[in-house]
Amino acid sequence: MEITETNQSYASPLDAIVLAGTDDNPQRMIRGENKAFLEIGGKTLVRRVTQALLEAATIGQVFVVGPSERLRRALGDLGERLTIVEQAGKMLTNAWQAIYASEARYRERCGRDDPQRPLLFISSDLPLVSAAAIDDFVARCAREDRHGTAPGSMLAGVAEEVSLSRFYPDETGPGIRRPYVHLAECKVRLANIYVGRPRTLAHQEFLQTGFDHRKAEQWKNVIALAWHFLGQAGGWQAAWITLRLQATLLAARDLRGDRDGGEGGLYHRLRRGNTRQRILRACSTVLGGSVRMVITPWGGLSLDADNDDDFQVLSRRFEDWRQIGPVESPATSGGG
Repeated sequence: MEITETNQSYASPLDAIVLAGTDDNPQRMIRGENKAFLEIGGKTLVRRVTQALLEAATIGQVFVVGPSERLRRALGDLGERLTIVEQAGKMLTNAWQAIYASEARYRERCGRDDPQRPLLFISSDLPLVSAAAIDDFVARCAREDRHGTAPGSMLAGVAEEVSLSRFYPDETGPGIRRPYVHLAECKVRLANIYVGRPRTLAHQEFLQTGFDHRKAEQWKNVIALAWHFLGQAGGWQAAWITLRLQATLLAARDLRGDRDGGEGGLYHRLRRGNTRQRILRACSTVLGGSVRMVITPWGGLSLDADNDDDFQVLSRRFEDWRQIGPVESPATSGGG
């Protein structure tokens, strides 16, 4: 798919895939409910995400994969651009069910397949998502594709500390503050939005492994994740990335406790080595395709309803936080 030079976005709207989980996965549950169907501000989270996609100028068809009967009841009135896809298993399996549906529709319309056609992937539990944030992210991905030597296999959205700090606890009420990935250039958290060309990734199994163990904030979980990686062909690089970034995070906590301070301390030595280029090169090798990082200034794209505490905070602060716009650091704007 080509990219227009005039608006720096893709020539055609992207199909979007919404991952709405399953009704029997504990990781997708809050208060015994699939997070996609929790309500904030009078709407289910999956409806908020789907409506934002349908309102975005950069999005064409929307494919929502999950428990289909419940999704039809929640979304069935949203029009012909929406396709509901029945769940089939874990995250990666469900994603492929939606990818197949998107490919079939494209094949029927165009009479051919296109493995280079980009798709947008997004979580269903993002109450602060907006059409403006989606359009901005897609435009940044298109710009990154245009500037690269080849289109990216995965363009992963991340939010910087400067945009996420707007959602910290303050004198007006509770907030959300989560651990960061400490890169040499900046501190970031994964956003729950990606543009990808899944047919160009040679080792997609690492995506499911990483997703299954993504809440690895304790050393025992980190080691378990690294061990899982080592059991897969070429997984030593994924294990190395995991352990190095976790060691940097723990060293940062020691630094706040006045241990190992100074420019020569362990934290600073580790962080200086965590360059964006180095991490992305290793990720690209592990996944068997070009992985890029695209910074979004919309911090709300990183704030999913991760657990009951976060859900309560998001519910309480929703009306205030939905007014927060993009916050960008000039030094790190763009992709990588």
